[in-house]
Amino acid sequence: MSIWHWINGPVLQRAQETAPQETPSSAPDPIEAITETTAQATEAATEFVDWIGSGELEALIALGLVVTITLAQLCARWAILKGIVRLPQGDEFSFTALLQRVVKSFHTYFMIMIAFALTDAMLGLPQAVSVIVKIFFVLAAILQIAEWVQEFAVSFIRRNVARSSGDARALASAFNIIKWFISVAVWSVALLLILDNVGADVTALLAGLGIGGIAIGIAAQGIFRDLFSSLSIVIDKPFQVGDTVRYGDSWGIIEDIGLKTTRIRSKSGEQMIISNTNLLDYEIHNMQRMSRRRIETVFGVIYQTNPELADRVPEIVAEIVKDVPAVDFDYCGMAAFGPSSLDYELVFYSLQPDFNRSMAARSRVLLALFRGLQEHGLEFAYPTQTLFIEGMAEKSA
Repeated sequence: MSIWHWINGPVLQRAQETAPQETPSSAPDPIEAITETTAQATEAATEFVDWIGSGELEALIALGLVVTITLAQLCARWAILKGIVRLPQGDEFSFTALLQRVVKSFHTYFMIMIAFALTDAMLGLPQAVSVIVKIFFVLAAILQIAEWVQEFAVSFIRRNVARSSGDARALASAFNIIKWFISVAVWSVALLLILDNVGADVTALLAGLGIGGIAIGIAAQGIFRDLFSSLSIVIDKPFQVGDTVRYGDSWGIIEDIGLKTTRIRSKSGEQMIISNTNLLDYEIHNMQRMSRRRIETVFGVIYQTNPELADRVPEIVAEIVKDVPAVDFDYCGMAAFGPSSLDYELVFYSLQPDFNRSMAARSRVLLALFRGLQEHGLEFAYPTQTLFIEGMAEKSA
């Protein structure tokens, strides 16, 4: 049973008792429902004014109670705002600022309806006035709560957008679209609740909106998919403008994040334009967020190396790498018996994750190995072949 039937139960019952018997009909359309509610509100206001003007003690007490409760709420709002000012103040996106905006948006019309509802609960207003008070209290509550929900949602999105270091133009466009979607969604729900509570039949309206939404969604699914992908990039921030990313077999620097596409400057210099949906379908590696870059390399020494010296190679390499600035040694050990060398694997980290600086660090490490291993009597292997000819030894003898 809807709130309309719960509120207007006594009035409907009284109307059914006095009206002639007719075939039950469906709920009125929105125009009829609003007209009927307006007429009831006018009748209730007239009756309330007449009741107050009668000078009865109960009427004067009710009026005084409404005024007192409203003033008490206004004073409470003023006191809360004064108390919020004394709290630690952050930027306009802090919890304190949000609380201050929410308290400021506690409207006087909602306070008045709260006062009327409490007065009706304590004293019992005339029947027509009581019914219309309940209706307008629900409508005022819907409007007030809708505004609070919108404020909370928009403030949360604005906080994330404002504290993002991405492209300001793209972020502003995305925020405006998000704000528009939030406003449409919140106030559409509020409008449907209002129509339902004034007695309108919203079933057909919901069915029409559902069918229309499905049709629009099918026709523009590609645009909406890219749009929501853009919002996902802005909110979740898998990458930002200036980040170096690798996706699939390509990599480059993010230059611009738009509502439908993202522009990437590839390593070969050309600009690549890819839709946001297709880009997010890849496994994205964000190179910009590395704290350090892992570098692996393999080198070999000749088989003629003394076994004791070969056993000391990892220790020698560790000392050499640790003396190179901006790198962090991780591991060195023999990896395999190569075709013409004893192969060693070296792993170290560049503490400057930028690609060019990491390659420069790798160059310094390799040159330090080239000098250091020769100083310890180790020779680098290179592809060689030894040819043994059968019978050559006997002939030589």
